[in-house]
Amino acid sequence: MTSGADGSISVVIPTKNAGAEFGDTLAALRGQPRPLEIVVVDSGSSDGTLDLAREHGAHVVSVAPESFNHGETRNFGIRQTQGQFCVMLVQDAVPLGDSWLEEMLSAFADERVVGVTGRQVARPDSDLFARWQCDYRDRFLGQATRVQELENWERFETLDCDERRRLTAFENVFSVLRRAFWEQYPFRAMPFAEDLEWGARAIAAGRRLVYEPSACVMHSHTRPAVYHLRRSYVAGRIIPRILRQPPLEIGARSDKQFLRQVGLLCGEVRAILSEPGNWTEFFRTYDAAPSLLGSILAAARRTASPPSCLSNEVRESFYLVLEQILGPDFTSAGRIASGSIAAKALAEVLGGYTAAYHNWCEAQHCLSDGMRRLDAALSKGV
Repeated sequence: MTSGADGSISVVIPTKNAGAEFGDTLAALRGQPRPLEIVVVDSGSSDGTLDLAREHGAHVVSVAPESFNHGETRNFGIRQTQGQFCVMLVQDAVPLGDSWLEEMLSAFADERVVGVTGRQVARPDSDLFARWQCDYRDRFLGQATRVQELENWERFETLDCDERRRLTAFENVFSVLRRAFWEQYPFRAMPFAEDLEWGARAIAAGRRLVYEPSACVMHSHTRPAVYHLRRSYVAGRIIPRILRQPPLEIGARSDKQFLRQVGLLCGEVRAILSEPGNWTEFFRTYDAAPSLLGSILAAARRTASPPSCLSNEVRESFYLVLEQILGPDFTSAGRIASGSIAAKALAEVLGGYTAAYHNWCEAQHCLSDGMRRLDAALSKGV
């Protein structure tokens, strides 16, 4: 379809078994004073999602579940719309208040702006880990409206990792894009981070992105540790490529060194959560990837002060995350009521650490068959 009249607004939402809560998202959209064209792109729902979408006046189109792709599926949805501006949303994100749309659209008065991203706040029933993720994003992106631009793209290579990430930040969880620019630069077919990659191309093209924290959506997930492991791993594999980051040196130069560091930390965490024991020998029982991954999900009943060991990057990262979630006294009695938060923190850190090691091996042309198998296992289900 071609672009509609100036100021027309469309909304694109990919869905699959969105549940009854999807009604909250649709009601929030229909509560806006401006008329909205809503297109739902479904990939195999069997729970009433489609009926709910139609009840709220959405146009429903379908893609085969096996062909779902974060980039191409959204492109397909946008092609079904006519709006000059397209709101990108996910099925479990609920826009808050009555003014979020106008607050995001106001940035487009500047013709150089091609995308605006809003803030995400945690659901009230989210667990501590999900709330930490939202808080971390808030701290990273800041509390003020930010215009993201780079006059000379050659400067991009001089920026550090965090500066590159803030500069290109654009998220399809809750954003608005200018259709005319998308027609020139559609999303690329990617399994993850298609929005960040689009943001990088927008900045490279000399355009502007805006982060507008006054526009909020309620969105968070309470998910098992294995999901966080996989998501952190996939992010660690894909995002450095988008941001043109060279592989990091993580202190492991062989699979044996890598598994030793990971196994030591898993054993240390098990000792913290259960009974202190001969944790330094724990890694020896995990000489295969499935067992190693299984150890991440271990949970127990008691806390103990972390035993001392030779410091390494993955261990320091784990304790930093745990301190951010639970506070500086997280090892005191009663602070860790269950192993779930520690397991999720461990999964988050190990996913990124494993990705960094994989990237280093790939750059050094020393990727083992074991790491290839691990990559295949961790790249699924995100």
